[in-house]
Amino acid sequence: MSSAQTVLVTGATGLVGSALSAALRERGHEVRTLSRSRGDFSWDVEAGSLDADALEGVDAVVHLAGEPIAQRWSAEAKRRILSSRVDGTALLAGAIAGCATPPALICASGVNFYGYAPGREVDESSASGDGFLSEVCRAWEAAAKPAVEAGARTVFLRTGIVLSAKGGALVKMLPPFKLGIGGRIGDGRQLMSWISLPDLVQAYVFALENDAVRGPFNAVAPAPVTNQVFTKTLGAVLGRPTIFPLPRSVVKTLFGEMGKETVLADLGVRPKRLQELGFKWAQPELEAALRAH
Repeated sequence: MSSAQTVLVTGATGLVGSALSAALRERGHEVRTLSRSRGDFSWDVEAGSLDADALEGVDAVVHLAGEPIAQRWSAEAKRRILSSRVDGTALLAGAIAGCATPPALICASGVNFYGYAPGREVDESSASGDGFLSEVCRAWEAAAKPAVEAGARTVFLRTGIVLSAKGGALVKMLPPFKLGIGGRIGDGRQLMSWISLPDLVQAYVFALENDAVRGPFNAVAPAPVTNQVFTKTLGAVLGRPTIFPLPRSVVKTLFGEMGKETVLADLGVRPKRLQELGFKWAQPELEAALRAH
């Protein structure tokens, strides 16, 4: 591995942040946390304030913090989702740009950058798409411009559905499937791009420890699957039937715009750049990843 680094992490208490912080410490890196109230250092994104010494001696910043996506998108919720990501990234990027030796910025982003229905499989060379989340991802990544212009190595990990029994999308899916009332969503033909939590953590470690990792990287497993395949695989792992489909009309009624851009999204995303740099997935196959959780 590379030499030990000092890493400042935002969102360190979340699903990804807590697992990543533990992994970094195990590899000999020093982890410092930045949060509104419970971190080693504090910041207030809405006020535009950041502890003056938060970046002192820091080699890299891993930025994971942001308002949860999984909620009904009222106008206020959409404002929080957008501003928490854009304003937080801009605050960090500005502070990084002011450093004599700017630390690397490794920033979360989402595969929703490509829209919710690109119509084909996509990779990092593909254009951005339509929808609110695509707009959020574009603005999120653009907010890092001051760090990029200051010469900081800047990475955007565009992440798909994270599989973990500890939180995230899988935990929300499990109850109906365990009861035997799960099933495909809509017609089940929409592609889902996913990654196991351990592999996502290792993607962040890979990005931290490899200077060749710059710009956007799709943090997903090598092969997307259809919702129908995902559903049948999850049912098989749990030993439960999957005969109760959830119609598109019900999804739209229950979740509105959020449902259209998340559970109904047709996103076949390939991790071309990670593959080119030789990243190795521990759980590249869906069934094995689900059984591990």
